[in-house]
Amino acid sequence: MNKPLININIVKMGVLMISSLAIGVTTTMLTAKADSSYTVVKKMTGNNADVAYHLANNSKNAYLWNGTHTKAKANLRNYKNYSWRYYGKSVILSHNSKKSVYYYIQGITPNGNEASKIQGIVWHGYLTPGVNPNYKQLNNIDYRYFNTDTEYLNYIKKSPSQELTRKVLKLFPNTQLSIKLTKAANGSSPWAWSSPTVNGYHDILEFPTVQRYFNKRFYKPNISDNTRFKLIKDGLDKSASQPKRNALDQYQIGIYYYNNPHRLIDDEAPGFTIAIPDK
Repeated sequence: MNKPLININIVKMGVLMISSLAIGVTTTMLTAKADSSYTVVKKMTGNNADVAYHLANNSKNAYLWNGTHTKAKANLRNYKNYSWRYYGKSVILSHNSKKSVYYYIQGITPNGNEASKIQGIVWHGYLTPGVNPNYKQLNNIDYRYFNTDTEYLNYIKKSPSQELTRKVLKLFPNTQLSIKLTKAANGSSPWAWSSPTVNGYHDILEFPTVQRYFNKRFYKPNISDNTRFKLIKDGLDKSASQPKRNALDQYQIGIYYYNNPHRLIDDEAPGFTIAIPDK
């Protein structure tokens, strides 16, 4: 018995119809997202660009939009190890008689790059304050974005980029890490200052002979962190023995280090500061 022949033209027509339906569905979905019925009620500008947020829930969609909410630029759930820099700017949008606050943000990559092209506005409810807590995946995050001693210490303990920082802190076992002091000293040390002062602190201890080893702009950018630490420890042992360092329990330490050459910009000077906080 002869088998019935398949009409090729009918098959082609069926494929075209299915393709058209798929395209139509996709277009409808994108159109639904790109809702132009949002209107700008008010724009607000702050003065603090050193604030970081992260997603409150990585499992939910959180769309980043252009400034007028007419084009979805990214789904933040696809950037789970990112932090989001808040520029102190926000906008109130109205949609269906309901007003919502959106933040202007820009991505901070897991490797500390603050110049990410991923930027726009996002509903503020998707965000929660602080650097992304997945610290094991983060490297060379700027100290300015940390809010508490606990956050900063956990980052230092877990980030692959902070091995040197961890070792240096162990040289001062009874000295409390302070993000406030780190920020007050601008992350650096007073080693290059002719008359070092840090607002809110007194009795600043200087270790000028070792501070330069922190900074790749000033000292051999290609040497390993192990070599860099040995230089720091040897220098500290000559100027302040371990028993003397152990006795610094009334002091606090601010510290900052990055191990990636992309951080080499003029306004960053890694190092550490040890001082007593004013009462």
